[in-house]
Amino acid sequence: MIRHSLIMLMLALSPLTLAQADSLKADKFIKFVKEADADASSDCNQRGGLRVFIINEHPDQIVDIQLDRYFAEVRQPGRSMFALENGHKLPLGCDIVMDSPQRWELLDAEFISRNQAEARYGMIY
Repeated sequence: MIRHSLIMLMLALSPLTLAQADSLKADKFIKFVKEADADASSDCNQRGGLRVFIINEHPDQIVDIQLDRYFAEVRQPGRSMFALENGHKLPLGCDIVMDSPQRWELLDAEFISRNQAEARYGMIY
């Protein structure tokens, strides 16, 4: 009897909420890619770097994204937060700045409705 009660208590405390389950799924559709700028004279190309993009590869869902940026392997103040339309690609910046590496790290990704995204951010990328 006690064993059954403990198992039931563990099950009650452990299930993921729907938002958490969606969050686990949403990040699978977010990709970072690096591409050379089409303009050979761009600042990024001149530094020998590549443009970093974030892409939402989900076929029909908007994703609410939170990113941290690292420059010279040091986390920079602030956090990028925005909604990214399905199928869209957004440039973040160059992977080399002042001869030092720059990168972005995905902290959180959750599916969000169009109304929620517009209310939260005023726009969707």
